[in-house]
Amino acid sequence: MADQERITGEYKKPLQATIDHQVAAVAESNGHEESTVSVEFVTVADLPRGLYDHEHHLSVRDRGRRRYYPFAFDFDSTPTSLDDPGEHWQEDVKALHIENRNREIERLKAEYGERHYALVIQNTKDLGSKAFSIISYHNLMHDQARRAFVSGLYFPALVSTCALGERILNHLIMDLRDHYKSSPHYRRIYRKESFDDWRFAVCVLGDWGVLLPDVGPAFIELAGLRNRSVHFDPATYTTMREDALSALKTLGRIIQLQFGVFGQQPWFIDNTPGAQFIKRAYEDVPFVKTYIVPLSGFVGVEYGMDLTERGWLHLDYHDYGPGDVDDAEYARLYRARDPSKVVTREMVERARRFRLSPISMPQGDDAPFGGNIAP
Repeated sequence: MADQERITGEYKKPLQATIDHQVAAVAESNGHEESTVSVEFVTVADLPRGLYDHEHHLSVRDRGRRRYYPFAFDFDSTPTSLDDPGEHWQEDVKALHIENRNREIERLKAEYGERHYALVIQNTKDLGSKAFSIISYHNLMHDQARRAFVSGLYFPALVSTCALGERILNHLIMDLRDHYKSSPHYRRIYRKESFDDWRFAVCVLGDWGVLLPDVGPAFIELAGLRNRSVHFDPATYTTMREDALSALKTLGRIIQLQFGVFGQQPWFIDNTPGAQFIKRAYEDVPFVKTYIVPLSGFVGVEYGMDLTERGWLHLDYHDYGPGDVDDAEYARLYRARDPSKVVTREMVERARRFRLSPISMPQGDDAPFGGNIAP
């Protein structure tokens, strides 16, 4: 039994290809003892897509001990590496920072050309880091708008940023509207294919409770820049760079707040350093269910991560046993987890060799990308 670690008072069940008829062990579940009964149960290993078979996770017997962990995100921290080293940094830290900065400058020269590289570096620094964001339709377009600004193409950057803001509003309404058929707004929007009235769109999404508190005002701020830049205004000629930078920073704030990963979004469990897990009560909230859950693995506290050519993937034991834990207890168990029990690729391979396989991992092309780091 060396390869089968104990958890919640029972051994983790070896991987099975089919649903097993099992005798449930006596276990403690939130302080209530369960009787020993003969039951049929399903584990994530019995599901075609395992940890990513989101539609069927309600059927697994250990779902009370699992939470959704998103690990598909986009970011770019290049601007921070271009800053000067701190005066009070240790000399070896300064030297390493300067080496990294020089490497980034050479990369920017290769990407944007050497003729105006000083402007490229200044624009990159002024723009600031691209915030962590879940992978969605906006990431590529956001990156293109940022690259336009770095290149000194301020009007394309300005207009594309404003257009992307409108596109995000449209996506949110059209992707989520069928969840709000009882809303008084539904009869006005269910047949429309696009929306260009930003205030109306923000009002609808606000009434639905989709937008987080500071996101609506940020959209209205971006709408002002959009109206001034898209419609004729002679002042645009003199404020083009300033407006483009303001628009990109405002859009970045919207994305960071609404689509961010390491912010203060209410759907993530508190006190889980280094990871974000979706609260049980938010799993069926339309925004979370539509945009975040599909990018998540359904994991227990001893899950591991594996970096493959396709990105990060989740590894996990396939059965944590019956019972339930609330979000606070899940966070406590995560913080207290034994590093030696965290699932690794080596554990997966060893379990396969001995045909024990207590590990669940994605197979084939059905497993989603686990991460996407912008260049």
